[in-house]
Amino acid sequence: MNTTPARAFTALSLLILWALPADAQPLAAGKSAEDFHAESVLIVHYHRPAGDYEGWNVWAWPIDDDGDAHAFAGVDDFGPYIVIPYDDPHQRFGLIVRKGEWEAKDGDADRFADVNDDGVAEVWIKQGEPRVFRDPAAVGYQPQTPGQSAATPDMTRVRPLAPASAEGALLVINYYNPEGESDWDVWAWADGEDGRAVTFTRDTAFGKAALVRYDDRKPRVNFIVRKPDWSRKDVDMDRSAVINEQGVGEVWLVAGDERVYTDPADIDWGPKVTSAFLDALDQVRVTLSQPIPPAQLGSPPRLRVDGRPIDIRSALPHGLSIAGTRDYTFNLASSLTPDEIARPMVLEIPGYEPVRVEARNALEDPAFNALDARLGYEYASDATTFRTWSPTATGVDLLLFDSATADEPRAVVPMRRDERFVWQAEVDGDLDGTYYLYRFDNYGEPRTVPDIHGYAATKDSARSLVLDLRKTDPDGFRDHQPPTLAQPTDEVIYEIHVRDLSVADPSTPAEHRGKYLGLTHLNPADARRVSTGLSHLKDLGVTAVHLLPIQDFSASMDEYNWGYWTALFNVPEAQYSTRPDDPAATIRELKQAIQTLHDHGLRVILDVVYNHTSSSFEHSPFDQAVPWYYFRTTPDGRLRNESGTGNAFADERPMARKYIVDSLLYWVDEYKVDGFRFDLVGMHHPQTVREITQALRAARPDLTLYGEPWTGGGPIHFPKGAQRGTTMAVFNDHLRNAVRGDLDGASTGFATGPGGDRAAVQRGVAGAIDDFTDDPTETINYVSAHDNRTFWDKIEYTHADLDDPTKRAMQKLAHGIVLTSQGIPFIHGGAGFARTKGGHHNSYNAGDAVNAFDWPRKARYLDVHDYLTGLIALRKDHPAFRMATADAVRANLRFLDSPGVLAFALNGKAVGDAWDTILVAYNGEPTAQRLDLPAGRWAIVVNAERAGTRPLDTTSGAYTLPPYSMIVAYQD
Repeated sequence: MNTTPARAFTALSLLILWALPADAQPLAAGKSAEDFHAESVLIVHYHRPAGDYEGWNVWAWPIDDDGDAHAFAGVDDFGPYIVIPYDDPHQRFGLIVRKGEWEAKDGDADRFADVNDDGVAEVWIKQGEPRVFRDPAAVGYQPQTPGQSAATPDMTRVRPLAPASAEGALLVINYYNPEGESDWDVWAWADGEDGRAVTFTRDTAFGKAALVRYDDRKPRVNFIVRKPDWSRKDVDMDRSAVINEQGVGEVWLVAGDERVYTDPADIDWGPKVTSAFLDALDQVRVTLSQPIPPAQLGSPPRLRVDGRPIDIRSALPHGLSIAGTRDYTFNLASSLTPDEIARPMVLEIPGYEPVRVEARNALEDPAFNALDARLGYEYASDATTFRTWSPTATGVDLLLFDSATADEPRAVVPMRRDERFVWQAEVDGDLDGTYYLYRFDNYGEPRTVPDIHGYAATKDSARSLVLDLRKTDPDGFRDHQPPTLAQPTDEVIYEIHVRDLSVADPSTPAEHRGKYLGLTHLNPADARRVSTGLSHLKDLGVTAVHLLPIQDFSASMDEYNWGYWTALFNVPEAQYSTRPDDPAATIRELKQAIQTLHDHGLRVILDVVYNHTSSSFEHSPFDQAVPWYYFRTTPDGRLRNESGTGNAFADERPMARKYIVDSLLYWVDEYKVDGFRFDLVGMHHPQTVREITQALRAARPDLTLYGEPWTGGGPIHFPKGAQRGTTMAVFNDHLRNAVRGDLDGASTGFATGPGGDRAAVQRGVAGAIDDFTDDPTETINYVSAHDNRTFWDKIEYTHADLDDPTKRAMQKLAHGIVLTSQGIPFIHGGAGFARTKGGHHNSYNAGDAVNAFDWPRKARYLDVHDYLTGLIALRKDHPAFRMATADAVRANLRFLDSPGVLAFALNGKAVGDAWDTILVAYNGEPTAQRLDLPAGRWAIVVNAERAGTRPLDTTSGAYTLPPYSMIVAYQD
């Protein structure tokens, strides 16, 4: 077998032409190699009786030359085929039919094909048959009827499987997949309960059936049909089925159809085009209701644009099977102009009802970009200019309202479109306090929505509002200067939720509890030494507060929510305002909170959620402004749920990326925020992250920027390591897991049980420079955050019977590792008083009873609070813990050979520290451990009980670390 790389050859198009043969006929009949623009040609036809061709390809080589892999390019009644032209004349070819990269071979021996006098070798191969046939009639195969595997069920034989009644609850899911794939199952869950996998166990006249059983009665059951490894979902959305009073429910599902049928007679099996998108100015992507071979498409389809016919020259089928495919790309004979994409586009395929075509990926063409446009409104006292972008609209109206609740607009102002598809209107007069909407005419449908670029809105996000934003500035806001950082590793981040911090704080005025203004109150320590609110933050010594999302989100005013459901990204959430009906007051109170935090030396970092929105399709102002542009969709137009919450923002598209960058710059300029934490930054494309960091650094170099390098279930575009050199930091889950163990389970880590991955902790201590970073400025070190169990709850779950002093020791050690590691430390709000949520691992909507800061608890855990306070002071006072480059870390951090403990020394003198040498050691074992100290006398500033910057004791020779403890010592 020849497996050496092939030299270049002239490639044939992979397109299926309309002259496709209708049965297994020679492609080279009456043709020579010259007709294929080659000196010699190999044509291979392949047949598998089961029609399972996915992943199969041909490895071919001229006998006197090298070989290479070739994907099948077409399909006829025999099966898929490939045409391979060669620039040089050859007399014989060797070939192997294989799967993937040699995962499997059809037959053990190489097959060969001889070239005829016309320079062509055309052969037919049947699965498992070693012979190579030059005549399809000699193969002896049974032709598979086109469409056979895609035949619709015989509905006269379809019967319900569910009994009349059941104990507990029973849901029967009947599933039909026209591709005949069998490796699907069901993920099912009842409301408020965890999910479980349920397999399809029955073959029926309809297809496959799965039985979901519960011992107790359920009103409904939710489900997802998926591949067992979650690599695909049949429909990328959660669906539900009602269980009747007898405890039974039965539904019928058709692959690719999101509807849940309770009566199979309601299913329309007729051939239809289920989606058609203009994915390039000369391409239409089409999905059919049932797979068919290309030969059965009939006479060529045609696209009509505003009545003008455009021929379709060829079709590219996506997927190969004798049964055909549901997915095709139609290549137009001529391209549309950018101006034409908003006009009526109708696709006509013989045998199908005409269907409307809507622009999708074609909108990524540079002709549609308005990257330097200023969108939103520009206010002046004598006139306001409105701008929005929509290349798919044939008209846009600006609707002006006298109030938030007025039924009819007081004025309808037609907007004008420029050559970049930016729509603009200028309205004279002072519009401060005027509510407005846009009405887009997209594909003949009026779509009335708020302004996605607007800066203020009603509390329900239903209407936008023009404001003179200077009137929302508190006194001195425009001129005040936020605290700055010399380098990213100087930051110490403290994560809080606006409501959680003050809602249960009796020291905060009642009207401000749970509000932006709840962040502004100094509540000094009482007789128990318990300070709360802003005083607590100052006492800790953190440099920044990370606020869980405050961009306008979709939750009712009385509904607790973390805010990861953004509706309008430039608008602050009204729920945290003392006057939510007054958008100007909401903005002013947020600015007041930010200014107050700044005045007390605290920076403000916003948790932002640009990876998805709270609404989709007809409910989304984004999708209604420019349909199919702002969200990622499958080829057939279903939303991709990469966020795990319903949709994925398509930041790979230039104007969607511009939206994110513009919004971030607005928050920096208008609100003077000091940084951003990006939710699921793994969903964003690297180019987006680069443009974000470049634009924000140009606006303010010391912004703190970091994000989660993972997704909610979709592909990761920006993983750990992608941040290298971008100035974006990412969460270090390697260190987190090494210290605590898993997030919600019973496994232990270095600080929570015996053993532990010391090597992983070492990599984290060194700023992950030998893991995934270029410099320690790129890692966010943490052991707990709002998601999953708090660190204390993790200890409680893992060690339910452990004594309280040992649990406190674990809490101190884990956070001590975070605060003495190179990188940027991140502390979950309340960690200093062993914050608990009663074991709740996903409290995003669990309310105050679970989430509110329990300030009385602080009095019981003052030792933990004081310990963290001391560690923060230590870090801030000593630059040896805050090195900013990998070179500095490698030169000045040295791990010691210390069995039983993890110990390292820092060369403080070399980095400008007041201490010449600093020694740090961690004992992550349940027993005391001896540490042999380097020569000399050491002043200890952190031990098992206390932490700070002043010596607690001096020692030399050896030191015994109690279980789950640490020390920090120094020499001048």
